[in-house]
Amino acid sequence: MRRRDRHVAVSAASILIVALLCAPLIILFGVALNAGAQQVFPPRGISLRWFANVFSRSGFLDAIPFSLELAVLTTVVSLTIGTLAAIGIVRFRVPGRDLLLTALMSPLIVPQVVIGLSFLVTFTALGVHSSFAVILILHVTLALPFTVRVIVSSLARFNISIEEAARSLGAYPVKAFVTITLPAIRSGMLAASIFAFVASFENFTATAFLVWNRSTLPVEIFNYIQTENDPTGAAISALVVLTVAFAITISNRVIGLDALSHR
Repeated sequence: MRRRDRHVAVSAASILIVALLCAPLIILFGVALNAGAQQVFPPRGISLRWFANVFSRSGFLDAIPFSLELAVLTTVVSLTIGTLAAIGIVRFRVPGRDLLLTALMSPLIVPQVVIGLSFLVTFTALGVHSSFAVILILHVTLALPFTVRVIVSSLARFNISIEEAARSLGAYPVKAFVTITLPAIRSGMLAASIFAFVASFENFTATAFLVWNRSTLPVEIFNYIQTENDPTGAAISALVVLTVAFAITISNRVIGLDALSHR
């Protein structure tokens, strides 16, 4: 009887947690589908007019490719730097290794307002006025803690004797690493790539300080809702949620996130 009561209590708690997590999404989609011109829930009629309005706004149409380009480049650069840093931390007795790892993790500790303001002051003093270059450096800085941490964990679990065996059979160190180690840690690199992409694409707090001649999508959404009260902001947010859900579903089908989580 106690076991059944405990099972019922756990099930009820799980359902409540899922409901609390899904409630904001339900409200978001309800507002986005509202036929009226106000952001209200429950919706007063169902309409897709606000989704169509997203694609009629030049600000959003310019910000989407800009954010995607930034996120992809951030992922590539941070993954490359993070992999090299992880190799040095895991495989070599670098002086001050713990201090180096702490420094790489520091963007997770320092408030993003402080980071964004620091970048603004520094690059303004240097006379750099390019949103893309400065924001790319910022996003790589913010994404590095995720890539380094995940790849360090993957390399630490990898049996290096397999790579050493390939080298003993005549493979050059770089070839042995590329052909043996990289495929073995590809799950960790995939996870690091996802973290880096999301960290770049969704960042608003620090990026808002550095938007000059071009704007990212989160900043553009914020600017829009500052002056407009219609559900267009909710509509584009709903589109982002749907896109992420679609990407995760495709990744699960093609790559297998279940296998990733068990590595």
